Parts: sequence; structure tokens; C-alpha cells
Amino acid sequence: MNKIAIQLSGQIRYWDKSYNDWFELKSSLKKEGFDVDLHICGWEDEYTRKLNYDIFTTSNLIPINKDIIIENSKENGNWSRKQQPISLLPYSYLQYWGSRYRRLYQKENNVQYDFVMVARPDLWFKCDIVEFLQKKKQEIIESKCTIFIPHGVTNSVGYKPHHPSRLCNDFMCLGTEESVNLYCNGFLHSYLQDSKSFMSTNHTYPAMTCMKTNLLTKSINTPMKLRREDDSIM
Repeated sequence: MNKIAIQLSGQIRYWDKSYNDWFELKSSLKKEGFDVDLHICGWEDEYTRKLNYDIFTTSNLIPINKDIIIENSKENGNWSRKQQPISLLPYSYLQYWGSRYRRLYQKENNVQYDFVMVARPDLWFKCDIVEFLQKKKQEIIESKCTIFIPHGVTNSVGYKPHHPSRLCNDFMCLGTEESVNLYCNGFLHSYLQDSKSFMSTNHTYPAMTCMKTNLLTKSINTPMKLRREDDSIM
């Protein structure tokens, strides 16, 4: 039996749907022989304080830091994408703290994971992710210093001059416990350094963080989307 963690980090929204998605995924993985711990770390506001997190091994809400995000949450927990000062700073901040809380739980309970999935709380898989993990688990476990990113990394230098240089999906990633721990410290490399030589933006953060931390990247094919009020593709 493989011991794995699913670490949800980011803005919690449309929880009436997303909660059921994660409940069903945890149940399905258990039926296939996985021992799964769910962890969640999101922003604390009026919406998230009322939510049910009973399926999670750990749940932590971070007080909103007005220096890195504008609080404009609606009742359904849907925030504007006009986040300041840099689009993915709030997301990476929660990945950082989510990883710290997960590791604290592991230390206190002497728990180790074969691999870890880091995902946005509003992620919705449009594929059989359980079958995918069954087929891919050994490769993930044996791939040291590697982060698996949906659809890989696109180097757009030269042929997409108006786009970021290293485009990639920022919805989800997979890796060994050691790889993901290093990856989740990317917030420190991205935003807490004086030279300003490394500032990631939308859809570049995973690739740029892996480059900065000497992590390899591998492409995986896992169709997915983000939950929205009308379930339109985002």
C-alpha cells in the first residue's frame, strides 16, 4: 500500500462542489489500495471559516496579508484575479505554508509519504486520476528531484515574444515528498530575495521555481479544469 498526501493550497471557492470532488477522490483511492491523507491550506475569511473540512487530516486557514493580496471575496468565495503585487504570490504563499503545516503533522506523527500531490482546492479532474496514479506511481516514486507538471513546460522564447518565457500549468503537480518540499519553498526564491532577478508571474511559477531549485520537470497528461459557478472551463 502506498502512503500519499494530497496537499490543497490556494483560494477555497465553490466548496459545495469541490468538497464532494475531494471526498470522492479520497474514497476511490482508498478502494484502489492507497492510504491517503488530505491537507488543506487557504485564506481565512468569512466564507472559508464556515466551511466543512472533516475529510482532511489537517486544515489551516491563513489570515489575509493585505501586503500580498486585496480582499475582495464575494459570498461564494470567488475572488478577482486582480491580485497585487504579483499574480501568483498569494498562491505560492499558501503552498509554502501548506507544506510547512503538512511537514509539521508528519514530524509529530512520524509519517512519511511515497509521493505528494499539490493542487488547487477548486481543481476538477476530467480524467480517471485514480487509474493514472496507479499506472504512474512507481515512476513518480523513483523520480528523484523531479516535479511532474500537466502538459509539461513550454519554452516560448523566440516564437512567442509577448508571452512569458516558460509557460506551464499551475493547477497541480506531483513529486516525491522531498521534491515537493523543495518545490513548495519556491515562494522564498520567488519573492523573498533582494536582487529582483527572479519574479514569476501567471503560468510561469512552477517552471521557474523548478529551474531555480534545480528540480527536473516531467510532462503528464491529466485533463483538468477549475470549478466555476457555471462549471465553464477556466
